[in-house]
Amino acid sequence: MKESYYKEQLPEAEKKEYQECVDLMERGSRKKTAKKLEEFLDEKPNFVPALNKMAVIHIYRKELNQAQSLLNQILEQDPDFAPAVTNLGSIAKEMGNLKRAKKLYQKAIAIDEEYGPAYNNLGVIYREEGNYSESIKHLKKARKKGSFSYHLNADKPFYKDPGCLFVIFLVVSLILVLYLLLT
Repeated sequence: MKESYYKEQLPEAEKKEYQECVDLMERGSRKKTAKKLEEFLDEKPNFVPALNKMAVIHIYRKELNQAQSLLNQILEQDPDFAPAVTNLGSIAKEMGNLKRAKKLYQKAIAIDEEYGPAYNNLGVIYREEGNYSESIKHLKKARKKGSFSYHLNADKPFYKDPGCLFVIFLVVSLILVLYLLLT
């Protein structure tokens, strides 16, 4: 099943808590993500998407055995969870088994034709093998299907983002200092 199915089963408060974990992970805050996921999994130990995110944390830490164990646990619960199959493919690739990785990515695509990361990872393998036509085909599909999720607030202009405001402040300050120095 898709992640959206699992999220729909959560009460609103838990849905928000899980989304915080996802947002932290997308920002690259792995330590904070791991801590929040552990807290979340204490309450919901069989929540497949959270287990999958924890497996991804283990993959980033190069703790491949723990990741593989979690992913196998997920697939026992839900053999059709494409992100877990894709992440098993990533472990196979990390271990140098490109043939197995390709099969797992293809299996993930067969399970969920809309799951962009499987296309992306398969496209990368094809590129590394020198099969550029297949690589381009899969990378285009990954882009179309969406390999990443971006949360933009349409009600808030980009220039009101704190990071953008700081850059604007620095530029204005630099211009002012240069003006004062040159006059």
